[in-house]
Amino acid sequence: MRVKIIANPRKFWAKALASEAALLLNQSGHRTVQHGAGATICIGGDGTILYANHQKRLEGTVLGIGGAKSYICQLRKQNWRSGILKLLRKNKTVRVMTLEAKVGRKLYTAMNDFVVHATHFRVAELSVSAGGRRTSFEGDGIIISTPLGSTAYAYSAGGIKMAPAQRKLSIVPICPYKRAFSPSVLPQGSAMSIRPGSDCAFIVDGIYVRRLRKGEVVRIRKGRDVTLFEGVGRYD
Repeated sequence: MRVKIIANPRKFWAKALASEAALLLNQSGHRTVQHGAGATICIGGDGTILYANHQKRLEGTVLGIGGAKSYICQLRKQNWRSGILKLLRKNKTVRVMTLEAKVGRKLYTAMNDFVVHATHFRVAELSVSAGGRRTSFEGDGIIISTPLGSTAYAYSAGGIKMAPAQRKLSIVPICPYKRAFSPSVLPQGSAMSIRPGSDCAFIVDGIYVRRLRKGEVVRIRKGRDVTLFEGVGRYD
């Protein structure tokens, strides 16, 4: 199999492990490549996978190697040798949904979540249209999450935990004033939009990407699926 390896450059152990993994793969009949891969191995943790997706560097089926707190990564840095060749050989996969957000002419993709958040310690005024209903509320912001991301920020903010392969999206307000807006779950085909009544931060998978101006609309819908090797969504 043609395999691309992406290591987190800020983690020494990830860079060292990437060299070991490349040697093992090449010795086992696989070929490490920069482009045209049937699988991408991300080394460094869940954030490495999310950032690689943000940069549009993922190709083929995705395998992650991370630490003890990793959720998306199938393998840990302590036991990767015993599992990496087995996962590639078995080639059992799971497809997870992503989300797309359009702001103006720019399109963004998230594996975990989109967040619209208040800035300068002020309360955000948000108008939300989802599932044929429109509502407005004040609060610190709002999280729109995939099932894969439902166990992360969305869950900490009071959202419902879902299995990675489910086909739904989660809407979770962040500290809504007087709890005027409650977390909800919509089918994958649902489209929604968010219009801030004041300037806000727009965050994609934990990455700040831009400032949203007052009245600027974020339109969100289901994106293309990402294929992962089996084992995602398990804590050691």
